[in-house]
Amino acid sequence: MSDPSLFASPLARQSARNLHTVEWLSENNIWSSYTSYRWHFWRTRRMMVMTPDEAAAWLPALAFAVSCEKHADVLAEFARWPLPEPLPPEALPWRDRLIQVWEQYPAATTWEKTIRLAALVHLDPRVERLPEWLREARRALDLEWYHRHLRLAALAVWRPRPGDGPPHGDKAEAAQAWVRFWEERYGTPGSEPDALIAAAALLHLAEAGWLPSGLSPERLRAEFRQRVQQWPVSYDERSVLRMLLASVPADASAPERLRQDIKAWLELTHRNVQWEKREAVWGMLAAWQRESVLERSGRGRLPEPPLLLPDLARALEWEEDRDVLPAMMRYVPEAAEVSANPEAARAVVARWEPLSRNAAYSGIRQAAWVARWNLRRAGILTADEQSRFDADYVEAIGTEDDRDVLLALVQITPPGTFPLAIWTRRLSDQNDQRRLAARLAIHGWLVDMAGGGQRRQMRQVLRRAGQEGADNRPVAPFVNFPPEVWPDFRRLHEIETALAAGQMPPPDAAAENRATPRAVPARLPEAHPRTGPPGITGQTTGRTAGSEPSARHPFPEVIRYE
Repeated sequence: MSDPSLFASPLARQSARNLHTVEWLSENNIWSSYTSYRWHFWRTRRMMVMTPDEAAAWLPALAFAVSCEKHADVLAEFARWPLPEPLPPEALPWRDRLIQVWEQYPAATTWEKTIRLAALVHLDPRVERLPEWLREARRALDLEWYHRHLRLAALAVWRPRPGDGPPHGDKAEAAQAWVRFWEERYGTPGSEPDALIAAAALLHLAEAGWLPSGLSPERLRAEFRQRVQQWPVSYDERSVLRMLLASVPADASAPERLRQDIKAWLELTHRNVQWEKREAVWGMLAAWQRESVLERSGRGRLPEPPLLLPDLARALEWEEDRDVLPAMMRYVPEAAEVSANPEAARAVVARWEPLSRNAAYSGIRQAAWVARWNLRRAGILTADEQSRFDADYVEAIGTEDDRDVLLALVQITPPGTFPLAIWTRRLSDQNDQRRLAARLAIHGWLVDMAGGGQRRQMRQVLRRAGQEGADNRPVAPFVNFPPEVWPDFRRLHEIETALAAGQMPPPDAAAENRATPRAVPARLPEAHPRTGPPGITGQTTGRTAGSEPSARHPFPEVIRYE
C-alpha cells in the first residue's frame, strides 16, 4: 500500500511543517511559561505578509495552538489571523477543525467570550448563523460599556459571502431582524461608539445589496469616516477602532471615487491626529493593498492606480510611535507603485534600515526587520539593499539581545547558507528565551532539510535497495541525521500522512515520553547554501528591483499545486 505522504501537495507539506513547529514549541517550558513570548511569535508571523496559500498552511497549527492557549491576548492574535478567500479545497477541513476548536473553547471571561465570538464570525460567515449572532448582539447591550463596544464590534464585522443576496423563506426573518437591530443602533442619539459600530455593520450589508431601500454604501462610507474623525477614541477602545477599520471595504466601484476615499482617509494619518487613529488607518490601507484593491482600481477609466507610496515615505520621515510603525510596515507597495515613484521606494527602505539596527525600543526594531523582510520578498530591494539586508541579518542574529527581536529574526529565512555556527553559539546565551530562539532556528533548519522534494527521491532509492522497513516506516528523512531528531521526523511524517489523506493528524502519542527540555543534537549535519525557504519554486526571492516577477502576485509562490 502506497504511503499517502509521498503524494502530499506542497500545501500539505508546508502545513505539516508549521503544525510540527508549534507542537515542538509547546513541549518547551519556556514557551508555556511566557505569555508575551507566544504573543510576539504569533504577532510577528501575522505581520509577515503571506500569500493566500501560506496563510492557509497555518490553519492546522492555529487549531492546535488555540486548543492549548490560556491567555486572552494570545487568543486575540489568533482571532485576527487572515483567512484567504477562496480557500484551497484541501484546506477546507482545516478551517472546519479550527471552527470546531473555537466553538469548544472554554471561554471563562467576558473578554475571552468576545474573542471566541470574533473568531467565529470571521471564520464562518454563513447566513445560517445569523440567529446566533443576533442573540449575541442583543445580549451585548446588557454588558458594561467597554465590553459592550468590543462585543458589538466583533459582530459588526460580519458580512455576507460574495454572491449571498438577501435570504428568503425561513432565513429572511433573521436577516431582517439583523438589519433592524443595526438600524436602531445607528439612529440612537448620544451613543457615538455604538453608532459608529452600527455604521460599519450597515456598510457591509449595503455593499452586499441587503439594504435596497435604505442607506447607500456611498453615504454610509462617508458618514463612517466622518464619525471616525470626530470620535475622541480612548486607549481602551483602540481595539474597537482597529477591528472596524480592518473590516471596512474599499470603494472599488470607480477609480476616481476610490482616490477620493483614500485621500480623505490619509487626512487621519497626519502628525496632529491621535496615534490610535493613525494606527488603525494605516492598518486599513495596508489591508486594501494586500487585497489588490488599489491595483485593480487602475483598470478603470484612470490610467494609473492611486499611489500611496509617497504618502508612506513622507509619514515615515517623522512617525516614531511604537504602535503606528508596526501598522505601517505591513504596507508593501505593488510593482506599479515602485515603478511610478522609485525615489519614494528607496526612501521607505532607507527609513526601515536604521530602525532595524538602532531603534531604542525593541518593538520598533522587530517591526523594522519584518518590514525589510516583506520588502525583500516583494522584490522591492535593489542589489545593494539586499546586500545590506544580508549583512545586517548576520550581524543581528549574533548580537541582538532582545528576546522578541531575536524571535522575529528566527522567522526570517534569507537565501544563502544557514548560519549554523552563529545559532549554535547562541545556545550558550544566559537568557532562556534567547536560547529557545536559537534552538527553534536549528530545529527549523533540520526539519527543512528533511522535507521538500528530495524526500520522495531518497525513499525510492532506499526502497529499491531494500532498506525501507517491512512496515513501510519512513526512513529516508533520517539519513545522515543524528538519532536525537528521528522522533521529530517520524512525527512530521505522521502529520503529513494525515493531511495528505484529508484528515487532521492524531495527537502526538510520544510527546509525553520525551524529555523536557529536549536537548539539541550533539552532532549536526553541515549547512549548505540554499536559494530560498523549502518548497519555494522559481527565483522570486532573489530578484532585485526592476526585474519582472514570474507572476502577478508580488510575493514568491511558496506553495504550488501538483
